[in-house]
Amino acid sequence: MRLFQKKKNIHCTICNKELKYKYKAAKEWNIEGYLCADCHIDKTKEFITKKQQYEETPDNCVICEKEIEAELEKKKPRWQWNMASGSLLCNDCFEKKELSYDKRLNFCSMCNKKIGFIRYNPKPKWKIDGQLCKNCWDKTNQKEVQ
Repeated sequence: MRLFQKKKNIHCTICNKELKYKYKAAKEWNIEGYLCADCHIDKTKEFITKKQQYEETPDNCVICEKEIEAELEKKKPRWQWNMASGSLLCNDCFEKKELSYDKRLNFCSMCNKKIGFIRYNPKPKWKIDGQLCKNCWDKTNQKEVQ
């Protein structure tokens, strides 16, 4: 019975060198397995140069399709908005989206009353988007029970 087992030797996917340190390839590279430091650096450089070539094309706002020229006008959507990664918004669309998200989060969807600390999520079968105050949740639930 062996008490200590030898580690399985891992080799670089590209150059087949035995790995002392292993690096995971990015998903965009479409490479399975691990890379050595040299191959990882080469692939990173290659990917960055390809990305810079694509960046030469003008960026457009995802919502209004307006071309965004200035670097200051480019805004990335917040992760809570469930938009595709890498999409960009112009200042106007970003502000509108921010206001609508803030309203959806902090105000009742039915009566537009400001919601306090306790929030109520509607049941899925009610098909209400947003959150409810206690009074509206109770009223909607009463209608369902009757």
